[in-house]
Amino acid sequence: MAQAPEVGPLPTVVLPRATRFALSTGLEVVALRRDVVPIVSASFMFRTGASLDPPGRAGLASITAEMLDEGAGTRDALAIAADLEQLGSDLWVASGRDGSQLSVQAPRETFNAAMAIAADVLARPRLEDSDWQRVHNDRRTGVVQRRDQPEAVVNVASDRILFGDAHPYGQPVDGLERTIDAITLDDVRGFHAAHVLPNNATLVVAGDFDESKLQSELEALLASWKPGAAPAPARPLPWPDRPRLVIVDRPAAPQSVVRMVAPGIDRFSPDRPGLSMLNAILGGSFTSRLNFNLREKHGYTYGAASSFAFMRHAGSFAARAAVFAESTAPAVREMLSELRGLRERPITTEEHAKAHATLLMRVAEGLSSTGGMATTFGELGLYGLPLDEPMRFVAALRATSADDLRALGERYVDPDAGCIVIVGDRAAIEPGLREIGLPPPVMCNADGDRL
Repeated sequence: MAQAPEVGPLPTVVLPRATRFALSTGLEVVALRRDVVPIVSASFMFRTGASLDPPGRAGLASITAEMLDEGAGTRDALAIAADLEQLGSDLWVASGRDGSQLSVQAPRETFNAAMAIAADVLARPRLEDSDWQRVHNDRRTGVVQRRDQPEAVVNVASDRILFGDAHPYGQPVDGLERTIDAITLDDVRGFHAAHVLPNNATLVVAGDFDESKLQSELEALLASWKPGAAPAPARPLPWPDRPRLVIVDRPAAPQSVVRMVAPGIDRFSPDRPGLSMLNAILGGSFTSRLNFNLREKHGYTYGAASSFAFMRHAGSFAARAAVFAESTAPAVREMLSELRGLRERPITTEEHAKAHATLLMRVAEGLSSTGGMATTFGELGLYGLPLDEPMRFVAALRATSADDLRALGERYVDPDAGCIVIVGDRAAIEPGLREIGLPPPVMCNADGDRL
């Protein structure tokens, strides 16, 4: 008789030895030596992201990041790409809500040469008009095309409804058509000058490097990158009133994209480990309650999930699924039932053990490669967290009981306090939503503007 393979023991999470120092420019550096393969990963994490976009200029941080590697120093964009390819290196730039990131990965022998290109991108981007016209047009096209992508539409509408337009997290990171139209190349140059500063960043270097030379090499490579007045973080606003039901109408849409959003907590809350476990049980894995109910039990969707966004300021809690249009109302009913179930149904021993194992595996995976280490410790630098925070997280998981999880569910997951945002065919779905007790919807367009 065939037997299922035995599950081995959970991984032992071993935190790499970290060395922390600062360069003369004020750049904080965390060095993580790992010589399993001859590769080095570096991540510059800036404490500036879309939350500092000026009013009416949503998308500025993101489009500034996009412009940085369009040409820098003596190289245009094609020369940057060609030289990186010759070095066997990758370089990428991105921006999120709380921070922006430039990452480099290269073989040990070419790492310094790749970092010299990164230094040009950070300190001497060309920011030329010819590149700007192309990038600006591409971005404008992207935010217009986003209106045809239901998952992207529900993201934009949910954030604008939950946080409000004036909140640092209320506007889309990529911007809206009208805000992209308002951004100029001078805005980009000003944002770069004010925010892309060594004393506004943490650099994590992970991999096979010479520890005795790293600090002096970085001083030389980044010498021309000058510090400035580091910007203050954005300030949050109180949660605005939110409607119970929002619909973005897509006539004749064969499916509905459903999102329930509610206030969450920040990255620094002591409840983060427990809520991470609770979310793994509710909708953070394939075997979660939401996915089992909506996919396996009822066949409403190919997948349902939930998440907490842990950011500098209190983020969101969200439950989500894309369902067949005719199943919209029953899927919403079942979603709300599962949220109530966190208060009414006990957390089983199996669920508790599986959630612990899932999160432990994710921590171990994040520390298993040079790139993962750079990302993990870059986030610690972004939020000013201690270098042993991953181990504190692991210890907190171990100390959290099933009763603790139920108490967290009662405190943080209130199915009656959330806003349900649906992108779908209003004529087809509204009658069923009324039947399950939801009020008349607030209508929004595909940019999240209330109609």
